[in-house]
Amino acid sequence: MEFYLSGKSRYGFRHIHPLLAELVRTLPDIIAADALSDAAAHRFYPEPAQGEDLDDLRSDWKAFVEPGLQEHFRSSRDIVAADLKSLTAKKDNFELTIPAKHADAWLNVLNQARLALAAEIGFDEKLLGSPEAPDLASERGLVAFRINLYAFMQQCLIEQMD
Repeated sequence: MEFYLSGKSRYGFRHIHPLLAELVRTLPDIIAADALSDAAAHRFYPEPAQGEDLDDLRSDWKAFVEPGLQEHFRSSRDIVAADLKSLTAKKDNFELTIPAKHADAWLNVLNQARLALAAEIGFDEKLLGSPEAPDLASERGLVAFRINLYAFMQQCLIEQMD
């Protein structure tokens, strides 16, 4: 998988192996509101404060802040889902182009996907930072691989945005 620039208005990934293309294609599905595990939902929408005397604060947060976050996440997810229509087969691999103006939405979705996957499996920074290659024969290894793939894509986009 190779990152490239197409002028100043488009980014892209080419030579994407079919397995990786499928992992990228399913990005919006991972973070769909109805697909989130309780752990992922808690990671996305944590309670703003702990304490028995802060029920009003938590209630206000749920009423006024969470809907805005949900709308922001949904909007980013919709942009990425639309961009994924450009994921096309090129001989034995795939190619994806991303309008530069959609880079923020992609970063948001890639980050959400990483957080959701990590929350569902119970990964922490120590496990994700392990220098050992993930065991792709296990579910945890496949999830670690997927999280690292999305981190690679984030890194490519961030380096071009700087």
